[in-house]
Amino acid sequence: MTDSVFAHDALAARSGLVSRAARWVGSAFLAAGLLVGSSAALAANANFVVTVTPVAASASSPASVSVGRNGLTTYAAYQVSITNSSGNTNNSIRFSGSTVVSGDLTASPANADAGALAPYIETIFIPNTIPNTACTANGSTVLCNFSQMKAGANNLFVLIFAAPALTAADHWADTAAINFNWSFDYASGNSSGTPSSVLCSGVLIAAPPCTGSALTGLVTTQTDAILSSFITYIPTFGGTFFTGNGASVLPPTGPSGSLNLRPTAAVKLTVPTGQNLTTAQADVTVLLGGQTGDTTTTITGVIKVPNNDQLFATYATIELRRDASTIAKGAKIANAVVSYSHDDAGTPQPLSPCPTNGVPTSTNPVCVFGLPIEFTKKNAPTPDDVGDWLFVIHALENGRLAQ
Repeated sequence: MTDSVFAHDALAARSGLVSRAARWVGSAFLAAGLLVGSSAALAANANFVVTVTPVAASASSPASVSVGRNGLTTYAAYQVSITNSSGNTNNSIRFSGSTVVSGDLTASPANADAGALAPYIETIFIPNTIPNTACTANGSTVLCNFSQMKAGANNLFVLIFAAPALTAADHWADTAAINFNWSFDYASGNSSGTPSSVLCSGVLIAAPPCTGSALTGLVTTQTDAILSSFITYIPTFGGTFFTGNGASVLPPTGPSGSLNLRPTAAVKLTVPTGQNLTTAQADVTVLLGGQTGDTTTTITGVIKVPNNDQLFATYATIELRRDASTIAKGAKIANAVVSYSHDDAGTPQPLSPCPTNGVPTSTNPVCVFGLPIEFTKKNAPTPDDVGDWLFVIHALENGRLAQ
């Protein structure tokens, strides 16, 4: 699948992240009569440009992340860019921030945003080493200290927070979001004191620090958006992400002709540690009519883990599940075929088996690992899984799978 369909190549490799326009609320601190145009003010207080941007899975839509579920942790991320754009060296650079989750309907009426939390997970520096840097955290609050930044220096890093979990059908408002509120300050010149004023992107404010906020929407519905998709940032330690509830895929329910077919299929993606991949997204669709007479539906799973059109360093594992209710009576799993297309608009072609070691190659980057599994009463994870089919795919790239 070409990364152009994801519309966010700039996020594909952490070394290539590009900051966007600054988002300031510092305009509220503007003070009339300050020496905005004074060379003395410019010399005493270096001009820093600070940009905080929520990382989105698609550049064509607002940043969003799926809420977690039982056994699933998803992650929101904020890219921070700090640039010393004047001719001064500055000391004691301080950037801090914390998350507040809004739209949690289980919070007390007296404090509507006091329920769910989005705790800090880790900081990823770009490149992976920035001298004299330390980030510490307490719950959902993080503080990053840079002992010094010379003129022209740029510190670029990503802060990762765990998204809150889905616990009830009416747990969230439609506008639920993770709000990251941040603050920036520094010492002027070669001193360790706090300057009396701060230039934020060329705007002189009377009382430090510079402040701002960034927002990541929460995908919270328990219907189609949860059953058929997930959106997450990938931490350095990788992770396993899935559609549905992660335990089983369930037969459709409801009156004939109004069936919700999406519970009858699920996709699970496991990304190994240390892959330098940024975002992961999966979308599953189920249509009536099988590709063969063995099934009554066609499952399509689009996996989006952009990597600048390069193969992953280590293969990701994709599990494609089909519920027994969509399998024809007497169907043989040995006849089942999983097809794949690298291009989102391409026609999927049957996948070949993986090499004996299970590792895909550059010439065969996506392959079926082992034999497909038909769950029985002896090997099914839950009673709901009896009769289901499971296919395991090893992939070095994005793709569109069909079964």
